Amino acid sequence: MSLRAIAMAIAMACLAVPAAQAAGLRVAPVLLDVPSGGNSTTLTVWNTGDTLVPVQVRVYLWTHKGGDDILTPTTAVVASPPIASLKPGGENLVRIVRVARTPVTARESYRVLVDQLPNPKGYKPGVVGILVRHAIPLYFEP
Repeated sequence: MSLRAIAMAIAMACLAVPAAQAAGLRVAPVLLDVPSGGNSTTLTVWNTGDTLVPVQVRVYLWTHKGGDDILTPTTAVVASPPIASLKPGGENLVRIVRVARTPVTARESYRVLVDQLPNPKGYKPGVVGILVRHAIPLYFEP
């Protein structure tokens, strides 16, 4: 089977799906830059859809190695609340706090991951559920 035939088969299979469940998850701002001397910032998360959206917020240390982004779990920075359920049209303010007791001596880079969690009640047979992930850069300046 040729590559073209495989691509066509995949395209036809995608068209056969009756509908896609679109997510209504929005976040702002899309860049968090905490100035020198600061230890916290906020992020707002909205549900613009018409169904309940469970979300999880996590913070990872963000480094680069060989051109690749490396995300490492950290306890130096936390998100509160880390898990929430947003009603349709609802919003939530998430506080991001650097809890490490050591001073910032060089720019620290993190990624705040905001994940839409699966909602088993919202899925229907024959419908594709698409979960959303936002990866927001977070910097603490010395």
